[in-house]
Amino acid sequence: MVPDGAAYLDLRKAGPGPWTFDRIGLGEDLRHGQRVERFEVAARTGGRWTTLARGTTVGHRRILALPAPVTADAVRVTVRESRGRTYLTPVTLHRSRGAGD
Repeated sequence: MVPDGAAYLDLRKAGPGPWTFDRIGLGEDLRHGQRVERFEVAARTGGRWTTLARGTTVGHRRILALPAPVTADAVRVTVRESRGRTYLTPVTLHRSRGAGD
């Protein structure tokens, strides 16, 4: 679970999961331009990967809202199409108030 009182969890600094979340934050370092054209986000639960979201552009910041809270021990972002090398910012997990509380 995203720790009580925390608005989000930065996966670079997170300890081992699992984490419960209902929003996923993505972003690109726009100093290199907006390059992502198609992406996919998946979560690993019980050793199995499940696609949570797909999208086109990411831009400076994009928060993907999930239909229900998810508990996972790993999250991955796969860029399926891009205009050159991509520069993603750290992925963050968020839990909205009232999401399964």
